[in-house]
Amino acid sequence: MQLALAAQMRELDLQSIEEIGIPGMVLMENAGRSTVDQMEQALGPVAGKTVCVFAGPGNNGGDGLVIARTVHGLGGFPMVFFPAAPERLTGDAGLNFEIYRRLRLPYQVLDNQEKSFTLADTVLALNRMHPIHFLVDALFGTGLEREVSGGFLETITCINALRHSHRLPVVSVDIPSGLHSDTGAILGCAVQADLTVTYALAKPGHYHHGGDRSGRLVCVDIGIPASLVARMKLQGMLIDQAALVRHLRVRPATAHKGSNGHLLILAGSAGKTGAALLCGQGALRSGAGLVTFAAPHDLNPIFETAIAEAMSVPLPASSGFLSVDDYQRIEVLCAGKNGIVLGPGIGTEPETRELALRLYGAYAGPLVVDADALTILAAHPDLLRNPPGPRILTPHPGEMARLLGASVEAVQADRLKAAQWLNANGADRPPIITVLKGAGTMVSTTGGAWAINASGNPGMATGGMGDVLAGIIGGLLVQGHDPWQAACLGVHLHGLAADRIAADQPYGYTATEVARQLPQVIGSLCL
Repeated sequence: MQLALAAQMRELDLQSIEEIGIPGMVLMENAGRSTVDQMEQALGPVAGKTVCVFAGPGNNGGDGLVIARTVHGLGGFPMVFFPAAPERLTGDAGLNFEIYRRLRLPYQVLDNQEKSFTLADTVLALNRMHPIHFLVDALFGTGLEREVSGGFLETITCINALRHSHRLPVVSVDIPSGLHSDTGAILGCAVQADLTVTYALAKPGHYHHGGDRSGRLVCVDIGIPASLVARMKLQGMLIDQAALVRHLRVRPATAHKGSNGHLLILAGSAGKTGAALLCGQGALRSGAGLVTFAAPHDLNPIFETAIAEAMSVPLPASSGFLSVDDYQRIEVLCAGKNGIVLGPGIGTEPETRELALRLYGAYAGPLVVDADALTILAAHPDLLRNPPGPRILTPHPGEMARLLGASVEAVQADRLKAAQWLNANGADRPPIITVLKGAGTMVSTTGGAWAINASGNPGMATGGMGDVLAGIIGGLLVQGHDPWQAACLGVHLHGLAADRIAADQPYGYTATEVARQLPQVIGSLCL
C-alpha cells in the first residue's frame, strides 16, 4: 500500500480538479458517502440512529456535512456541531453548509454558547432527548500543522470523554483530528477513533507510533484518477502482508545449505553473549543456510555449546571483547560469506571501536550495523556516510538520537525525518538503509524510498528483540534478498511473529520465543 504526505494529497486533489476537471463537490460527495457506507459496515445501519457530527472550518467539515446529509437520507437523525461559525466556511464546504441549511437539518454553533454551559452539557442534553449512537469527528483533516486550542481543544476533549464515559463509537474523517498527517505527532490533543475512513491513500500519520489513534483504518476511493497517483511516483509505502508475500520465495527442491547463504556474526562480549546468540537464532530461524560467529577466544565455549547448528571461530587476540588485533583473521573469515552482522553486545572498548570502524570502512559486502557499532560510528559521520558496500543501520530511538546529535524527543516527534537523515547521500553510492525501530518501525533508503511497518505490538518492549531483528535481516540478506527487501521483510516478519504470540500472551514473552515463531510465520505466508 502506498502512503501519501499531506502536500502530495493536496497536489492530487488540485490536479484532479484543475487538470482532469472533476469538481471538488464530487470528490467531497464521494468522500462523505463512502464514509457512511464504511460506518454502516463496521457499526451497523444508521437508519433510526442519532449521529453527532463535529464539523470543522475547512474541507474536513464539508465532508462531515455530506455525512450528516447522507445519514438523513438513510433514515437517521444527524446533529451537526460547529466549534466555529459555519458562515465562515468557503468553497465546496460552504456550498455543502448551504445545502444542509436549506434542508432545515439541525445544527448548533458552539462558540455562541454561554461559557457556563459546556459542550459536554450540550451533547449530553441531546443524548437525554435522543440517545446518541455514533460520533463523527470531521474537525481537521491532513492540513493541520499547529497545536489545537480554544473551542477545538474543548471539542476533541469532549469527543474522547463521551467515547469513554458513554462507550460511543467515534468515526474520524480522513485522519483523527489533532494528529499530524505526516509525523503522527499529537498536536496538543487528538481524537481517539474507533474507525478512521481515509481518502484515496493512507497517510504516514495513521501508522506512526503504532497507529493507536486511528482505530480500524479503511482507505476508500473517492475518484482521484489512478493515473495521477502513478505520475506522482510516491516513495512511501506500508509494509504489510501483501507487500511481504510478493518477495518471499518458495525454495526449490534442490536447495541446500550452501545455496541459502552464509552469515558471519561479529557480536557479543563478556556479559553480553546473549545478544550474539539471539542474533544467531534470528538468522537461522529466518532461513540462513550457514551461520558463523567470530568470538573472543575465552568466550568461544559459550558459542560452541549454545547453538548447535551454528559454527564459531575463536579469535586468539580477542579476550572478553572483539579486538582490532584480530582484523586480519576476520578479513579471512569474511571471504566466502554473503553478509555480516556487526554490533549486538560488542561493547565500546577502544580495540573494539577500531575494529568496527575499520570493518565498516573496508568491507565491500552487505553489512548490518546494530547496537554498540552504531554508537561507535555516531562519532565518525564522514566514514558512516561513505561505505564501500551496502549498509543496513538498525537504531532504536536512543541510537538514532546519537547518530543525529539530537534528542530522543526530537527523533520521536518526526520519525520519518529522522529515518531519512542520509537521503542527501545520493543514489549513485552503495545504499545505506536506516531501520528506525519502535512502534511503526520506519525504513528509509538513500535512494529516497521509505516505508512504515504495520506489524508488531507493545509486548516486544523487552531485551533482545533488536538482536533477533538484526539476525533476521542478516539471514534474509545472505539468502539473496537485496538490502531494501531484507530490511522491509525483516521488520515485518519480526513483528508478525510477535503478533502471533501476543494473540494469546499480550506480554511476558521473550525474544527467543519470537525467533522460534519465525519458521511457522514464513511457512504460512509461503503456502
